[in-house]
Amino acid sequence: MPMYEYLCAKCERDFEKLISSSESDERMTCPECGSHNVRKKLSLFGVGAKASLGGGTSSFGGGGCCSGGACSCH
Repeated sequence: MPMYEYLCAKCERDFEKLISSSESDERMTCPECGSHNVRKKLSLFGVGAKASLGGGTSSFGGGGCCSGGACSCH
């Protein structure tokens, strides 16, 4: 079962919930205040950050340099 992150629009509490395929976001309830006005948050877990193994640089750079900050081009 996947875990999703939610934000309650009423009390602004963040919470997580394991959701089975038979459950629906429309029935989600905030565990703090009981409101049904909750929104699924964008989870950044596992989104596109490829890093090479063995201490290489990541595919998105990060150092602002020609090879992710691992060179001496300056």
